[in-house]
Amino acid sequence: MPKEVVEMFGDWGAQKAVATADAEGRLNVVPVLTFSVLDEETLAFGDVFLGKTRANLEATKKVAVAAWKGSKGYQVKGSFLGFQTAGAVFEEKKAAVKKKLKLEAKSVGLIKVEEVFSVSVGPNAGKRLV
Repeated sequence: MPKEVVEMFGDWGAQKAVATADAEGRLNVVPVLTFSVLDEETLAFGDVFLGKTRANLEATKKVAVAAWKGSKGYQVKGSFLGFQTAGAVFEEKKAAVKKKLKLEAKSVGLIKVEEVFSVSVGPNAGKRLV
């Protein structure tokens, strides 16, 4: 992912939404503010209140995530790798969610980044970056 995308997904002040679909193709979009970047190919997020989203991710493994602040934003499309409930990544995310949102993360989900697009206002809107 380009540096500006990494920064946007790591910014707790940026708005973020996760889009999934179930096995029948019914769409679901929810806000999930708990994202961070593990590396250039992997996003992590805390599972605090996921219901339908969790079931959809486990069923289809397909996901799109948008992050934006003002008129600048990015969309990532990828494959869901699974949920972790132990280990360093889980413990770091759990602590961050507790500190920032005063909530408990049940697990941490991982997404393999496959495509990145600009969703910023202007001539590059919709342009594929990766």
